[in-house]
Amino acid sequence: MNRGTGGTRLAGKRVWLVGLAALTAGSAGPGCGKRSALPPVDVGAEPGPDAPDGMPDGPAAVVDAGAPDAGSLDAWDGHPGDAEGPLAHVPHATCDVGLAAADAAARVFWSPARPIAGKPLRVIGVAERDLDDPRLVLCDGRERRRLDRVEAWGGPPWGWSAAAAATPAGPFEVCLASRDRPRLACAEVRPAAEDAPRAAPATGIWPIERNWDRGWESFYQAWIARLFLVEPGMTAGWRPLHKALRDPARNLLWGHLGLGEDDPAAAVPVELAPDCGDAPYFLRAYFAWKHRLPFAAHVCKRGDPGLGPECAGDVLTNLSPAWDHVEDPVLRFNRFLGETVARLVHSGTTRSLAGAEVSDFYPLPLSRDALRPGTIFVDPRGHVLILTRWLPGRRDRIGTLYAIDGHPDQSISHKRYARTNYFFTVKTTSGGFKAFRPLAYRDGAFCFAANAELAAAPPAVRYSTEQYEFAGAEAWHARLEQLLNPEPLDPLLVFRDRLQLLVELLAERETAVQVAFEFMERNGWAVIPIPSGPEIFATAGPWEDYATPGRDLRLLALADEVLGFPAQVEDNPGAFRMPEGKTPAEVRAELEGEWERARDELGIEVRRSDGAAGRLTLATFVERLRAFETAYNPNDCPEVRWGAGENDPEYATCAHRAPPAQRRLMESYRLWFAARRQPTAP
Repeated sequence: MNRGTGGTRLAGKRVWLVGLAALTAGSAGPGCGKRSALPPVDVGAEPGPDAPDGMPDGPAAVVDAGAPDAGSLDAWDGHPGDAEGPLAHVPHATCDVGLAAADAAARVFWSPARPIAGKPLRVIGVAERDLDDPRLVLCDGRERRRLDRVEAWGGPPWGWSAAAAATPAGPFEVCLASRDRPRLACAEVRPAAEDAPRAAPATGIWPIERNWDRGWESFYQAWIARLFLVEPGMTAGWRPLHKALRDPARNLLWGHLGLGEDDPAAAVPVELAPDCGDAPYFLRAYFAWKHRLPFAAHVCKRGDPGLGPECAGDVLTNLSPAWDHVEDPVLRFNRFLGETVARLVHSGTTRSLAGAEVSDFYPLPLSRDALRPGTIFVDPRGHVLILTRWLPGRRDRIGTLYAIDGHPDQSISHKRYARTNYFFTVKTTSGGFKAFRPLAYRDGAFCFAANAELAAAPPAVRYSTEQYEFAGAEAWHARLEQLLNPEPLDPLLVFRDRLQLLVELLAERETAVQVAFEFMERNGWAVIPIPSGPEIFATAGPWEDYATPGRDLRLLALADEVLGFPAQVEDNPGAFRMPEGKTPAEVRAELEGEWERARDELGIEVRRSDGAAGRLTLATFVERLRAFETAYNPNDCPEVRWGAGENDPEYATCAHRAPPAQRRLMESYRLWFAARRQPTAP
């Protein structure tokens, strides 16, 4: 299996480890925006024993190569100007939030927040275990009415949802039931006779009417899982995030406040357009806004992966008076998130060290019970994922994690588990899986759970430093993969899954290429300056939004992993469920035959500069791997972005190329991509 034009045959175990070596360099994050002037430090490298020796650090920065050309976009500001009033930060405080007190075995909720007699009502049940014959029931006096068409998803937690066409007029109960428990969880509903939309509070973004507990946390997790649910083997994406929230088939809280807030035809609908660092906060705030729960975020300087963010203890809350002058409650919420929260939080805020108390997140154990929807995964270099589903493995299916992540171009994409997507190192405790630190609002003050309380909490929410106690990233990944797939896997099934994952990442990249192309078309192809040195991977402005160096590096690493997989199986047959009667060499030959079949069959559709559709097969992609080492520049046409050279037929429609100085600079950076190693910032 050849690596591509100009490449060498990838033989033996070496290929697999070089593929993984792309994950070992510490540097600025792979595209999350809002980078501060403080450069990150090297979190260390953990290359395998067969990784290339004498890995170069890369060329010296060439300052003048990124100088603006005529018509350049050199004066870009990614954030609106400050228009808010005083933020009224509050100090960090701790308290016992009562993690062990609330019973989270099962809860039932309803929507909208203010049910109206005769109008539709959605009922949602959430439980910590799957149920035998789950039911959602309306109990109106002596009448018990089982709702039809119950939708189920998850777990843990497990969720169920159904709708009643008309809300009963008088007080009634909604219940979650099972075959053996007719009243597993119930709640009383008191409908109103007519609609009365809520106005914005006199001060603050929204009032606080209840506190978080384990039941509300379970509902938040179930809501996240349903919002981003896709069937196994499928993916989805949105640009921006509010496209998902405006879909009533996905969003259990669509129109929950009765303000028309999720209706795109409304005068003021919700607008959420986060990058990866904002996305966890935006989703948490949206859920808290809908249910009048407290929301808070620490205001921190970015810091670096080794030391974590610099948090002095100032806390931004939903009671901030910053937007009191905005009367519309939805617009007030939009301004708070889009201009205040987005300006003050960032991916660096999520990189708190394991022992930090003044933080928004805390580390979790590696277990299925703990890694729930809404959990974040922090790449210490700067990227953040939000888990949406744990799909357990079985004999005919690869177990995996589903997650979503935001990008600087405002797109939200799905990510399945792969080592290339989950960079981890034990050289710092700033990365890994984390949960929001529990928050309470009592006696007019905000307070957070301390690590000591979290360490004694139930397993689903327990504080743990287990992730940082592994010998290295290899052991960490091996443990996670063993949890996802407890039994050895059929190597052919694994290989086909890897091929599909490669196709998914290519399709995601096509979206990014087209977004960049449309931006360049709108702006008359004014040249975007290229940053110098490692800053090509993390900067600010249009380059950060539309260039794809980090994305391409992960794609190249996954290509190496796929191409090296047959040799890896032959070298490590004990790690797989090998077919009976076949030698490792025969299995390798079978896998290479599968590649020969799939390479021309699998691929994606790509659009060229003239709008015509073309097809990029895996075979073509692999042949162009060397070209992909310099294909990340948004100043290039889509044909070049997909590796076409001057002698390729599709190059004829290319109308724009990056300036010669930028191309020379990218050539000097090629060795980073050839080595599959992201450089360390100076």
